Amino acid sequence: MTTSPPRLAPHDVTFWDLVATSGWHLHPLSGEELRYFESRFPTLRGRKAIDAGCGTGGFTRHLYAAGLDVTGVDWSPFSIALAREATPCPLPYLVHDLSVGDPPGLIARSVDLVVCRQTGSLLRDPDELLYRIRTNWLRPGGQLYLSEVRITDHEARTQRGGMTEQQLARLGDGWAHATRHDLTSQRIACVILRSPA
Repeated sequence: MTTSPPRLAPHDVTFWDLVATSGWHLHPLSGEELRYFESRFPTLRGRKAIDAGCGTGGFTRHLYAAGLDVTGVDWSPFSIALAREATPCPLPYLVHDLSVGDPPGLIARSVDLVVCRQTGSLLRDPDELLYRIRTNWLRPGGQLYLSEVRITDHEARTQRGGMTEQQLARLGDGWAHATRHDLTSQRIACVILRSPA
């Protein structure tokens, strides 16, 4: 397994194809994050979910095992190929660039849960994606689970990915409710946003 990331810009799909094939993980799912997620979403069986920016599908498979009707979406064809290879069931995965619009075939306001683990901040316009998730994807009262690396203002000027305290504080704008939990084992903020009913 490679311990350092490929050396390309994170807004280039080639970067993520190389990440998928290298075995490097941006921020692997920790036991602490998984326990927090499960404590906040204990009864989702049968609900519709989208794992936006699913990478190689690890969290998508977790959502499926928890009983959700989940679709994984990522713009890296290599990531999606590896996700399909690692999934023993016919779980739907889509190759789609979230920065250019909603996933094909999405029925408006039909999704109960959207998961974005370290995805939004890597897009050129994360606010636009969050707006579309709130207004186009989620059913009334549906929820968005975000996890993002907490970064300083200096890091925000020198790297791509992660969110500053100011950016994290603004995430709840336009949502009915926002809850934040900072992991102790990693510099990751977990944010749950609920769409207006």
